[in-house]
Amino acid sequence: MGKQRGYWLAATAAVVLASAACAGADNPTTGQGVPGTAATPSGSATATPSTSPRSTYPPTTGPPKGAPSDMTSVVPDEPDLGTSPESGAESDAPTEPRSGGAALAPFFAAVVQTDQNLKAAAEVVNGAIRDGTITIDRATIEAIDRGSPFAVAATIPTGLDPTVERAVLLVYSDVVSRYGAMRGGDCVEVGTRPLADLNADCFVRGHEPSNRMPGDVAAARAAAADAPGTVTLDPAARESAELPLRIEYINKANMGCGTMGGYLATEAIPVVWVTEDSGSPDVPPTDGRVGGIAFTARYDADSGWAVDLRAC
Repeated sequence: MGKQRGYWLAATAAVVLASAACAGADNPTTGQGVPGTAATPSGSATATPSTSPRSTYPPTTGPPKGAPSDMTSVVPDEPDLGTSPESGAESDAPTEPRSGGAALAPFFAAVVQTDQNLKAAAEVVNGAIRDGTITIDRATIEAIDRGSPFAVAATIPTGLDPTVERAVLLVYSDVVSRYGAMRGGDCVEVGTRPLADLNADCFVRGHEPSNRMPGDVAAARAAAADAPGTVTLDPAARESAELPLRIEYINKANMGCGTMGGYLATEAIPVVWVTEDSGSPDVPPTDGRVGGIAFTARYDADSGWAVDLRAC
């Protein structure tokens, strides 16, 4: 509950996102943080409970805020992205390589649904604020977790045109930042406490991505409509690991080491493959750097790529 802060230090860029205490949830992961409009990771990887999805990616090319004491609302009214399509809308999707738009239909459907869940979660959190206090119960946390971005990540196909992938990852970072703003750090611990005791970064970093998300979605749709279809990649090739690495970078920038949202992928996230000695006989060498952060990446024919960022 303390006002502990940390900072990501990116090897490629300085960032200004202040972080808070470590987060807690129900989905374990490995690795931590990152930069952009927010923070960047450094250090050795440690497990962070329930703030990041699994970092193992299947071998497929298809869809696989300070809280002032007088605060009465943590998330403002948000633009509407539309209504989620019916669950059977994608049942006839072809298995052959598809156009950029067709390949991303599951992604855009997941974004709409997750946007609706995040709006509903914000309403629940706002309703938990009364008389200078905030009361969080398990139902509140469950409502927030229905806005988890990890189902969205699972719908992003490999082999996208680079311009389209950048646009898609920006939308994904909007979603992750909004979720991290509510779920990151110790913002939603079960119980009642004064608003003044909340970390100053709780809830506030979801505002910007909420406001810009409709425009980012429209830009991604336009880019996908104008781009060539997806390219079929060898699942075992390093190129197939680069999308999972960028996704993990975004996850850690917004939720690693107690960060509470704030990172938006407005710039390309470079991946460089280079073996680097850890300097310790007990720690294996890393395989490269994503956004300047050292990583390891291992491929298994059954489970796909397992990626881990050496941060925090």
